[in-house]
Amino acid sequence: MPISVVGQDARGGTPDADDALEFAEELELSFPVLADAEGEFWPVWNPDSVLPMATILDADGVVIWSEAGGSSGIEEMAEIVVSLLAAE
Repeated sequence: MPISVVGQDARGGTPDADDALEFAEELELSFPVLADAEGEFWPVWNPDSVLPMATILDADGVVIWSEAGGSSGIEEMAEIVVSLLAAE
């Protein structure tokens, strides 16, 4: 089961590939980073424009957990991911 991480750099302005690379290097990110220069990605993943936003999808792409505006559910997220991985 693949695990994807989506991060948002909310410094403003229209992003480009150089911005994405700088963001990734600055935070030492180990996941792929893209620049949504056309603004097409953001509304799909965060239609309510709330940061931070965390979502877990199952192997069929169904949202099984979501939290907007905070990270209070990190333990719950870990339990869900572990259970999904065990089911594979």
